[in-house]
Amino acid sequence: MNIRFDVSSLAKPAYQGLYAVSETLAQSSLGAGFKHLVDLRVSQINKCLFCQNLHVEWGRRDGVGQDRLDAVADWAKSDLFTPDEKAAFAWAEALTAQHEDKVPALLADLRRHYSDQAIAELTMIIGVINAWNRVGISAYDHG
Repeated sequence: MNIRFDVSSLAKPAYQGLYAVSETLAQSSLGAGFKHLVDLRVSQINKCLFCQNLHVEWGRRDGVGQDRLDAVADWAKSDLFTPDEKAAFAWAEALTAQHEDKVPALLADLRRHYSDQAIAELTMIIGVINAWNRVGISAYDHG
């Protein structure tokens, strides 16, 4: 992997701010392991190989089984994820792919599984990993 430009030093205050938000979200009520699964799924959608590799590594570090890491790309058909996790993945996919028309129904489903606080945390996790994906895609060349 080659660095095209070093965002962490060239935009240091903004980079540190995004990193601080990420650190805060790592302490969310959803748990670090599940956060990595959401981050991985969003990174797969965005085709950010740098972030995919990072969240597989961090997921393993935080106790996520390899079977769940491998299954996240096809979560809807997997029996390794609970209904609440599947609702969260659907939310992550809709927000990442900008399917605004699906938001009302998905939000209603999320509310069957999560508090509004957890939904807000999940929404921030999704927004932040989308930002990191843009950084990873632009700053790193995997070729």
